[in-house]
Amino acid sequence: MLIELQNAQKTNSNDKMTGERDTNTWIIGTGASNHMTGNLNHMHEIRDIQSCPVELPNGQHMTAIKEGSVMLDGVLKLTNVLYVPKLNCNLIFVSQMMDELKCVVQFTNKLCVVHDRVLRTLIGAGERRDGLYFFRGV
Repeated sequence: MLIELQNAQKTNSNDKMTGERDTNTWIIGTGASNHMTGNLNHMHEIRDIQSCPVELPNGQHMTAIKEGSVMLDGVLKLTNVLYVPKLNCNLIFVSQMMDELKCVVQFTNKLCVVHDRVLRTLIGAGERRDGLYFFRGV
């Protein structure tokens, strides 16, 4: 699996983030405390929440108005995902994922791997492009 991800990274190395809405790609990050999406179609078990201010790494301020769950790759269930209507990407935050899934996350200069803490099985992975880790599933 890891060799396949490394080979896939070589073929996708020209992909760039354009700032356009990317509704299917999830970025794995460590810089905040909540998963977020700008695409309501990804979400299940949706509930309204009190408006919650969100500050993005670029300093831009937005507001989350709903919360729900998201299934990634049909296997990983992220809970307490914030819906931020004007957000142009989908964000997975490592600390929240580790708490919810009881998993271990390891980063290299090219890959991010997610293992079940007890069974040590691979439950997710990401590849690094343009300085960011993009979730690829298993």
